[in-house]
Amino acid sequence: MRFLLFDADYTLLDFPADMVRSFKIMYDACFSGQRPYSKELLDCYDACNNRAWDRFERGECTKQELYITRFVEFLSESGLSGDPEVVNERYFTALAETGTAYPGAVELVKGLSFTHQLYIITNGNVVSQFPRLRHSGLAQYFKEVFVSEAVGVGKPDKRYFDYVAGHIPGFTPDEAVVIGDSPSSDIQGAVNAGLRSIWYDPPGAWTRERSAPGYTWRAESYEDIREILRNV
Repeated sequence: MRFLLFDADYTLLDFPADMVRSFKIMYDACFSGQRPYSKELLDCYDACNNRAWDRFERGECTKQELYITRFVEFLSESGLSGDPEVVNERYFTALAETGTAYPGAVELVKGLSFTHQLYIITNGNVVSQFPRLRHSGLAQYFKEVFVSEAVGVGKPDKRYFDYVAGHIPGFTPDEAVVIGDSPSSDIQGAVNAGLRSIWYDPPGAWTRERSAPGYTWRAESYEDIREILRNV
């Protein structure tokens, strides 16, 4: 297996930690005069954000529509007032200052980089994803980062994976594996593209109660990922 296509958030990057920090910074800048911050407000935004991402992965909205409508819905449901575009910009500015790698993630990709070619495949935001990967210490081990915004289409769309394949020198599908946590994005994307996949599904993961039809292997830990790759 030569080509490892790694998802970023929830697989290598601790997005929940980065999201909470960024939301609090944005909230203080945009809404602190209206109502004190609370966990209930964070949960409200998180629900709006997840619904927007679900729509995007189903092809029902563009990435820019995702960004704005999540805050339109958050403002409506929370009763707060503000400009969704300004709020979104402040959120991404804060997010770009984060970059929390899961424990063991840097060691995982560093070790694999000696024997494989590593690439990031992510539906994240161009403004924030590149600095987050640099801040995390992960970026140096990847040959390229493919952000869906720059590509023009995202996971799980086959066109995204066709673009990635076309921009990796010497790429062959039978020597590639997609490694990610999301059944609807990473695993379904691999199925759509005819690629093998490792569904990263650690205990307590947000996908724990969901299924990932079509995955090739399932890993509950980074050591599981290493073991799978040693034996294929």
